[in-house]
Amino acid sequence: MPHPALAKRSAAELEQTLQQLFGSQARIEALAGPDFMGRRIHGVDLQKTLSAPQAQFMVTLLDHFSIISFPDQGTDTFRLSNLERLANHFGAPIPHPTNYSNYLEHKKTGVPLELQPLERQAASLCDQAFPNDIKCVDGAHSPAVLVVSNLPGSGPNQQEQFNCSLHWHTDIEFEPEPLSTSMFYVQRAPLTRRSDTGNWIKDVPPGEGFYHRESSAVLTERRLAMPLNGETAYADTVRAFADLPAQQQAELERTMVRRRVRKTDAGWLVPLIYVNPRTGTKSLHSPIWASRGKNIAPVEVDGMNDRDSRLFLDELEAHVLQPKYRYDHAHRAGDVTIWSNFSTLHNAPPSKSVISSPDDARLMYRISSKGEPCDSLPRQDSDAWIEANINPAYRTPYSQVAGS
Repeated sequence: MPHPALAKRSAAELEQTLQQLFGSQARIEALAGPDFMGRRIHGVDLQKTLSAPQAQFMVTLLDHFSIISFPDQGTDTFRLSNLERLANHFGAPIPHPTNYSNYLEHKKTGVPLELQPLERQAASLCDQAFPNDIKCVDGAHSPAVLVVSNLPGSGPNQQEQFNCSLHWHTDIEFEPEPLSTSMFYVQRAPLTRRSDTGNWIKDVPPGEGFYHRESSAVLTERRLAMPLNGETAYADTVRAFADLPAQQQAELERTMVRRRVRKTDAGWLVPLIYVNPRTGTKSLHSPIWASRGKNIAPVEVDGMNDRDSRLFLDELEAHVLQPKYRYDHAHRAGDVTIWSNFSTLHNAPPSKSVISSPDDARLMYRISSKGEPCDSLPRQDSDAWIEANINPAYRTPYSQVAGS
């Protein structure tokens, strides 16, 4: 059956509009299949500023497909100011705490924030690994850019090290204004493959205690079915919700969950089902009991105790992680990939965390945003809204959003 979101506008209508706005060379290609989420959008140059109709249509594409990927954005000419400008159309970009040297002290005492010294910034550490082969893209020092890479600590004489996958999650769903959109620009993706398996790495299982010891065997198996070539794993929470029986859908639409950072926090109640305000499409918004292990407080279903909340959400997670809702996105140098955090789950794969060859490099840049989409830049978010919802408070410099 067609993906539920395509009931809003047909694939043919969307491609026709794409060509009207971006030219006859633009086209839409399914990432996994015509009835699945995810599309590759050809013939769009994200180094150019977007008109208001173009920006609005970008949001429409994401509303319909949950993941949109733009290939061939340039490995020599692309700047991260282009990515940050694009992110502003989807929401207000948020700075990443790791870009600050005193973020925890700031949270505790209110001292003014200070960026990491240049030599300790992630981009500088990446540049040190293979200085003759890899240098970070211009703009990697922006507070809004999270450098996602295995280059820090790596080098020709280093011993390889490995990481397991993370927990399935959405990005920052535990704040009162949840994060809506995330995007990657890919500079490098791993090129090497093992002769025995054909994959970049062997599977790296998580250690004991990574997941709750009473997790079911079915859920554990689905959690650990991860790609092994550096792909990002996604799960479709729109289709997963649409496939549930009507009575269960109705019950879930009445379900509220308490999200919070620490278990001692009062937190706040929010709907488990997200309704897209532009399309009316419904999705399970992060139906995960403990999406970051012990780092963030587990979710509490309103009216349930801790154990019953876990069992309730574990059942939903097992449903969403079925293979028929899964898509593993293979990254390619020059890609920009955008995903909705309201209509997907995702996970980082097992990886080589320290490498001795530049061919094993995984170097991507993530920007995430929250709040309402914006057709024309600069954004007009109020100071009060920024102060309440963007922590640390941040606005993209005007020179970046007004670029050529």
